[in-house]
Amino acid sequence: MKLYELVGRDRINGYSPFVWRSRLALEHKGLDYELVSLRFTEIKEKLSFANSKTVPVLEDKAKAVSDSWEIACYLEDTYPDRPPLFTDRSSAKLFDLQVAMPLLAPLFRTIVSDIYDILDEENQQYFRQTREPRIGCTIEEARDNFEQPFKIFKDNLWPYSQYFKSADFIGGATPVYQDYVLYGMFLWARMTSPKRLLDDGDPLLSWIERMDRLFGGLGGRMKYIG
Repeated sequence: MKLYELVGRDRINGYSPFVWRSRLALEHKGLDYELVSLRFTEIKEKLSFANSKTVPVLEDKAKAVSDSWEIACYLEDTYPDRPPLFTDRSSAKLFDLQVAMPLLAPLFRTIVSDIYDILDEENQQYFRQTREPRIGCTIEEARDNFEQPFKIFKDNLWPYSQYFKSADFIGGATPVYQDYVLYGMFLWARMTSPKRLLDDGDPLLSWIERMDRLFGGLGGRMKYIG
């Protein structure tokens, strides 16, 4: 089984929040897998077999599955004897969608210049050409004006901070796929940006510490790669 991931100058540490969702799902299921590292400019050619222009892609039993949500569903359906990822698939899908615009979009705008800095020169050019239209400004303008999107991101974290005042995981006593969706976002930021996202005392910090200890401390070993 192979999981294709995204890397920057550092070929070892993949940082994509969507790949992390899939990687943590594989760990949750207790499945063995090999990571295949790709840079932005390598994805189109290397993933042509999967007809995918993005990571993650999971290759399993001569089958290629793209998109983190589809991979989660594939793992759940193909390996039902392993620990379940979902308590309710519909609510997991809703959560997957809810994280996108309220959290991932303003966080990307906040750290986009930091992501640019961890790329090699060729991939910086690709990143600039493809991401500046998305954010509506240059990388440099985003670097100088990140406070407003950062405030939006932090404001939109409020329900999660409130929730973790009385819960260990989104799944209650044990993590579920929604935990991996949210945690993957924080690993993405941790690995690509030196910015501090949370204030002291935020209940999310305790949840992140619990997530950091899962699977032999896999997430906890991830550091800033800039």
